[in-house]
Amino acid sequence: MSKSRNPNTARAAAQPARKTARKSKRAKPQRAATRAASSRGTKISSTKTPSGTSKKAAIIDLLQRPNGAAIDDLTAVTGWQVHSVRAALTGLRKEGKELIRAKDAAGVTHYRLAADA
Repeated sequence: MSKSRNPNTARAAAQPARKTARKSKRAKPQRAATRAASSRGTKISSTKTPSGTSKKAAIIDLLQRPNGAAIDDLTAVTGWQVHSVRAALTGLRKEGKELIRAKDAAGVTHYRLAADA
């Protein structure tokens, strides 16, 4: 007669049962300071001024040069990776801007905006 023995039963009996459901976190109550500020009459302006030129504007500035800009120029200015710069160029095309591609003598592709764009 052979006994079948489950090796995990002894281990399971020695350890406490695990909880399967996690407790949900309570939502933080709203701060009373926001209501108090409005009652004092002080208002915070909701208009934000840009803190500088955007990366999209920097790309457009480079593309408006007579020779345009290579991908390396655009990645250096924005700090983006190559695929992100190409996606930004695609976004400009979808906005209706006409991009012209041209290769120089070294074989580097330069992108520039068309004159009427």
